Amino acid sequence: MNNLDTITMLNRLIVVSKDGESSLRAAAEEAYHPVLKNSLMSYSRFFGEAATELQHAVKDLGGAPKALGTFANTLHRTWLHLRSSAQGHNEDVLLDEIAEDERIAAESLARAVREDTPPQIHELLERHYEGVLKHYGEIREIRQQLH
Repeated sequence: MNNLDTITMLNRLIVVSKDGESSLRAAAEEAYHPVLKNSLMSYSRFFGEAATELQHAVKDLGGAPKALGTFANTLHRTWLHLRSSAQGHNEDVLLDEIAEDERIAAESLARAVREDTPPQIHELLERHYEGVLKHYGEIREIRQQLH
């Protein structure tokens, strides 16, 4: 993978991370169980830190890093709030809504890890992928405990 392809891939992951950060923060604001709220905020912070690291990697490669998530994610957060309110702040609704974001993040990182990237980029991607899987597992465990 050449430098330009690597920068393009990292910029896509920045957008995924920014979207994940804001979606999970919005879900945490809607959650009422303290353990779930804290876990969602931790997951949101993870994505924020991942985006920052990816932005630095893009700069180190001589590229211009993306700074924002997508407008579609803004709409998704609004939908999450409306749906949560309409369903009486049902946390299952929140978890269902963020499941798609988690799937996208995991699949995007899994694809990125398989790419032929410089060793420092590969290590960064592997660490982020492992972090997504760890946080996803925590959320899944909390969901099971709530039932």
